[in-house]
Amino acid sequence: MTTRTSARSLLALALLAACGGPPPPAPVPPPAVGPETSTLRPGEAPPIRNLLPPVPAGTGALRIQVMYPAENAALTAADSNFIFGNVGTGGASLTINGAAVDVAANGAFLGFVPVPADGVYRLRAAAGGRTAEVERRVRVPGGRGGGRTSTGIVGGSILPRGTVTGMEGESVTVRFRGSPGAQARLVFPDGSSVPLVERRTVERDEGFMQDRTSVPREFTEYAGSFALSQPLAARDTAVRAPTLAGSGARAGTAMIEYVLDGRTMREPLELSAAVLRAGETRTGVAASARPDGMVIGTALPGSGTPYHWSFPNGTRFTITGEREGAYRVRLSGDQSVWVPVGDLRLEPAGAPAVTGTVGAVRLDPAPGWIDVRLSTSDRLTFEVRAEDDALTISVYGAESRTNWLHYGHADPLVRRAEWNQPRDDLYTVRLELAEPVWGWRTFWDESGALVVRVRRPPRIDPRMPMRALRIAIDAGHPPGGAIGPTGLTEAEANLAISKHLVRMLREAGAEVLETRPDAQAVDLGARPLRATVEDAHFLVSVHNNAFPDGVNPWENNGTTVFYNQPQSLHLARHMQAEILAEIGLRDLGIARADLALTRPTWMPSVLTETMFLMIPQQEAALRDPAVHERIAAAHFRAIRAFLEGRAGR
Repeated sequence: MTTRTSARSLLALALLAACGGPPPPAPVPPPAVGPETSTLRPGEAPPIRNLLPPVPAGTGALRIQVMYPAENAALTAADSNFIFGNVGTGGASLTINGAAVDVAANGAFLGFVPVPADGVYRLRAAAGGRTAEVERRVRVPGGRGGGRTSTGIVGGSILPRGTVTGMEGESVTVRFRGSPGAQARLVFPDGSSVPLVERRTVERDEGFMQDRTSVPREFTEYAGSFALSQPLAARDTAVRAPTLAGSGARAGTAMIEYVLDGRTMREPLELSAAVLRAGETRTGVAASARPDGMVIGTALPGSGTPYHWSFPNGTRFTITGEREGAYRVRLSGDQSVWVPVGDLRLEPAGAPAVTGTVGAVRLDPAPGWIDVRLSTSDRLTFEVRAEDDALTISVYGAESRTNWLHYGHADPLVRRAEWNQPRDDLYTVRLELAEPVWGWRTFWDESGALVVRVRRPPRIDPRMPMRALRIAIDAGHPPGGAIGPTGLTEAEANLAISKHLVRMLREAGAEVLETRPDAQAVDLGARPLRATVEDAHFLVSVHNNAFPDGVNPWENNGTTVFYNQPQSLHLARHMQAEILAEIGLRDLGIARADLALTRPTWMPSVLTETMFLMIPQQEAALRDPAVHERIAAAHFRAIRAFLEGRAGR
């Protein structure tokens, strides 16, 4: 199953489930395909056909085992959801809350049924004149954010809360959900107020690459904006004081006043707000405890926002705000990003805003890479973006003093290098290459210069394209991971497939790095870091999938491959095509995704999701060593096709 972050791993434990829908299509015999034989021409789309073996028959004692949801689990879907497990034997019948659910030949079942209003799934199975009954109790969502308080406001819906710091005059929006037909306003400590206007709002939940609800939920929201001009203090002592600016005045608590049916009610705004006056920005230094020594930047604060920027420790930032446990840091006059509060060390108040210059730029060729070294007057924020055969380095808050751009020793990889100053606070270096980008890394050297290390593509022998390459194979999970109706874990299936792939690659002359060589858990962040440190030429992470609550697994299961960096796109396309040709499930397409195993910039990297463990036929196939071999062979062919396409370039 795909892993975004540690939170995603937790979600994985709660995935999986099941049910009612038509049985999977009848399988057809798999084609005789060896690991070095491709069934597709480049760009050819495989047909949609199920090439998995039938579920083997199983007999045993009749008993109901529910694998998902767990007892007392809190569901996030309010209408329909999956439930799956097994009844111990094939040939049984099963009902869940009176609805018939198919049972596979090995006793596995998967149902997609209405969420019971009372939170109780009642399962009844019958086989050979015997019956078995089980109840599974769950917590059913009663509306987003909980029920209404005595004031008619939905509990937990008042936002923002916590700590907010912003520039004087910056707009802050306050909102909450409540009963329709009321009048509301936000009252400040000095007696001034702003109206909170009633409006109907549509809510959609993002699920597995789609909206999780077919019918969007509507609710009544009251919202209004005000300009930061005075400090606010939360009544809740758990809300910490602002960290970026002093109050400058006595802070009081703002209140939400809510009038409904002639009754006037009040709720405190649990917000500590501080105001940065003009020119009162703060500065900080990147000081992350991450193993890779990087501070991550996102477009929005808070969890669930994709990583997009990374700054090595030592980078200096101009901080202009704080919200949801993140600092807003300025890149340029019209662009800011958010970084975690805990990853920055604040400098003393009064330290100047971060600006500087870029002097000489030098290209230093080495056997495995070319270092692009920018002499900066300060450790400024920057960004590296790749195109097919070019890299652009953008240094923010910088002006040019570049009299010299040294190419160094003549190197065939570099066609052209040039600097540019498109804006007063933006300096760029563009490197045009003779070959497509393979990878890059960034760091500050001992002198304080910014170094972008551009990796040389490996030399590929068209006759033996994998010979002498170092290939990292990652068997996804544990920790976390999906589980199937009969208890097969994703970690077991992934490792079995990976072992076959490792053998094929070694037989083809590759050096293979296994990030998880056995059943022991390996930290998620350690896997791509090890591949980078040990100079793997590319990384393939082997996974199988699961759905979050609310997604119909019968209608949405299939195969997909994820990538993140541009140099990984072609490898992802080859992987998707070969796995589809081998297994024949629904084509969910490739996707650019923010996942730990696809983020590395030093090499192409992809993450494959071949099947869904909660589907009985697919779980049964993932117990079959012959299917493991076939999936591994598809991965092998994709790697070979990718390398053959790069050979001689």
